[in-house]
Amino acid sequence: MNEERLFEQLKREVDVLGRALGKAIRTLSGPRIFELEEQVRELTKSLRQGYSLEARQQLLEIVRGLSLSEAENMVRAFSTYFHLVNLAEERHRVRVNREREKNSTPGAPRGESFLALVGALKQQGLSYDQTVDLLSRLRLHLTFTAHPTETRRRTQRHHINEIEKLLDSLYLDDLTAAADSSVLDARVALLWGTSELRKSRPSVEDEVKGGLFYITYTLWKAVPRLVDGLERAVEAHYGRRPNLSPPLVFRSWIGGDRDGNPNVLPEVTGWAQAYARETALRRFVEDVDSLIRDLSLSDERVTITHELRLALEDHAKRLALPERFQGEPYRQFGMGLRYKLRALLGEQPGPGYNNTAEFVSDLGKAERSLEQLGLGAIARACLKPIRLNAEAFGLDLVSLDLREESRALTEAAAELLKIGGVHEQYAALPPQQREALLTRELATARPLAPVGYRPQSKSLQTALEALRQWKARGAHVVSMTHYPSDLLEVMLLAREVGLYRPGRALPFDVVPLFETLGDLQNAPEVVARLLDNPVFRAHVQGRGGLEVMIGYSDSNKDAGFLAANWALYQAQEAITKVARERGVPVYYFHGRGTSTARGGGTAGRAIASLPPGTVGSRMRLTEQGEALADRYAHPELAYRNLEQMLYHMALASARDLYGQAEPPKPEWLEAMERAAERSTQVYRELLLRPGFFEFYEQLTPIREIGALNIASRPVYRSGRVREIKDLRAIPWVMSWTQVRLLLPGWYGLAEGLQEIPLALRQEMFQQWPFFATTLDSAAIALAKADLGIAREYLRLVKPELAERFFPDIARSFEQTKTILEETFQSTLLFKHPVLARQTELRNPYVDPISLVQVELLERYRRTPPEAPERTGLERALMLSLLGIAAGLRNAG
Repeated sequence: MNEERLFEQLKREVDVLGRALGKAIRTLSGPRIFELEEQVRELTKSLRQGYSLEARQQLLEIVRGLSLSEAENMVRAFSTYFHLVNLAEERHRVRVNREREKNSTPGAPRGESFLALVGALKQQGLSYDQTVDLLSRLRLHLTFTAHPTETRRRTQRHHINEIEKLLDSLYLDDLTAAADSSVLDARVALLWGTSELRKSRPSVEDEVKGGLFYITYTLWKAVPRLVDGLERAVEAHYGRRPNLSPPLVFRSWIGGDRDGNPNVLPEVTGWAQAYARETALRRFVEDVDSLIRDLSLSDERVTITHELRLALEDHAKRLALPERFQGEPYRQFGMGLRYKLRALLGEQPGPGYNNTAEFVSDLGKAERSLEQLGLGAIARACLKPIRLNAEAFGLDLVSLDLREESRALTEAAAELLKIGGVHEQYAALPPQQREALLTRELATARPLAPVGYRPQSKSLQTALEALRQWKARGAHVVSMTHYPSDLLEVMLLAREVGLYRPGRALPFDVVPLFETLGDLQNAPEVVARLLDNPVFRAHVQGRGGLEVMIGYSDSNKDAGFLAANWALYQAQEAITKVARERGVPVYYFHGRGTSTARGGGTAGRAIASLPPGTVGSRMRLTEQGEALADRYAHPELAYRNLEQMLYHMALASARDLYGQAEPPKPEWLEAMERAAERSTQVYRELLLRPGFFEFYEQLTPIREIGALNIASRPVYRSGRVREIKDLRAIPWVMSWTQVRLLLPGWYGLAEGLQEIPLALRQEMFQQWPFFATTLDSAAIALAKADLGIAREYLRLVKPELAERFFPDIARSFEQTKTILEETFQSTLLFKHPVLARQTELRNPYVDPISLVQVELLERYRRTPPEAPERTGLERALMLSLLGIAAGLRNAG
């Protein structure tokens, strides 16, 4: 089946789902709502096909005349449609992936596939041993976070998952629908009849369950397939099949990220890791149960290895193995695994596993025994997937990171130092004096607080108790790292709970997070001082290297799109240089968001654009909010997303290990420096211009976003927002996305690029992956933006403010579009034909939600807080925020 035929199937599914939704609307909400929705849809489609003042006036009159109930249902109709279309598109991606994979061969491999990767490595001259060594060392750490960008309720996701299952059974063949679609109609009606709004702000516990769901739902299946795919690709090109470990490591911040979230208390951290561990153990028990059912081999037919027999005897001594499996050694061995796992759950007496390595070792013994019997296929089918998941996830499922802002750590350390008689006013000391004091103090093992001391500050109480609760240790990330002392304070706190000994490494990494433009520029000096500090250097050497996190969100909000991307690039180069000079490996943790303004976009291509020498064999990425649903909702989508990331990471790793990359030309670096400086100047001039904050507040629904129950973390850094700096980066981007401007993803870029002559700019775009990826990300933001819709929001702005700011923003938008197309020598989305088609098809359905949102914002803002209709307006407004996020497939 070719891809055009697959596209026909997509259109058929969208039509089936659309008709089911129409039935649900007529049944539950009445024909009047359905007719209004159809009328608005036709008008917005015609306006996209050709502007008509008469059609626009007719559309606006309908929207302004909507009752509150009609407005809410209008938003719900288009929003629900997008949830269904998003599902159909995901299914289409799965079908296209299967078709392309089926046609992929070693001689003509699919792009960004494992076959293409191994072929490229072989073409570069790598031997079989070198390729296997490279792939064996590769470790991509994916860190799940709970940032407020997943806007759908879990109940909605449940109904959508059920609709997907029904679609699988709806077709008799590729395009012919079964006669009875009533069950599908019923499920769509359930979705339409379900409230989209959460009754209360989700708890951290809700976020833990939601985030970790994807691990056992899809990644559990994807990880063994990925290893199998890599091994098959090596065998296809070299004629020999290796035995590889999973190249993936899974981490989580959910339940450990205390930065700005007062709800992440130490007991929540304890609960989060206990929940993850129980989830992993129960899943492993299920898998072992399947193993016991399948491995019915009798000792009358096979002879097990001496290694497995010894292990079985050890199990028999310590565990009560059932007699019914006498003569079936693999089943008996499986029961031993089951007993040990259930002992960890408290459901079985006797010893459990001390660590993941013991479980992996047991699985390996059974695997080797089958292989020696000539039953390698059975070992690969039944045992190897369990072992690979054990290696990737461990008995804890994920390693849990802690994250705290440096100010809270300083406050906690100051109290400890004061009560211990070391210094009365530690926080008032200059940074270098703090560092010297902590270095001297950490030379001893003594705790500072007297026995039985109860912390006076919440900062100290939380820090110490969280460290005590923390067992599934990932890393301790220090956000807003400004000075070396920020990290030494973590070591001081760890000493207080018995986790630090002088001259030794902590049992976890301490990770600086550099976020603002100033901190990124100062990062190389901070890292140099840390690595020259004897206390921290001993820790880093014991850990095998230093992990450094760089933040994409705050740097963008601080300096604008182009300057933030350039600062991140330069920081990585400079940090790598100072670490290499000191003989210390450095690994990067990229805090990427989902929108292009926060480092989003295609993760694989972003990896390919990183500075040469900064990737190596290990790196970390955040997977945030809606990205989890988009990338991991289906096992095959999860597989393809991970395959693409590993493809680019492995090539970048080979580049770094074998020195095959050409450094950027000096004239490129000079040009980028000029462009970044100019773009920052333009961006900051806009934000600092008198009246801009008022304009931003009136134009966008930033205040209303604060009331949306989509995350446990508050939207604001502290109290009421009075300036841009008080606002968190995610809602900053989300608010611009809602009004269809996506300003953080492109503003200031045109003026920056004008500093680079056209010929040089085109050369940089064609030859420098970093520059190409940066401009491509901006192009995506521009393509999703819409000046015409953004102008509708000017109704909400005082005329003098609108006149002061919007013409300049509109002019900059058009200039940026022109200069990018000039640089590309093509259209904005020439690299993304599927996205271009999706955007064109989706816009007529997003437009009605935007127009209704403007009307609702106007009514809401003029309605007194005590008015009875205020609650209904707020509800409808929240639904519009969710609807636009669903339509653009991007909340922020």
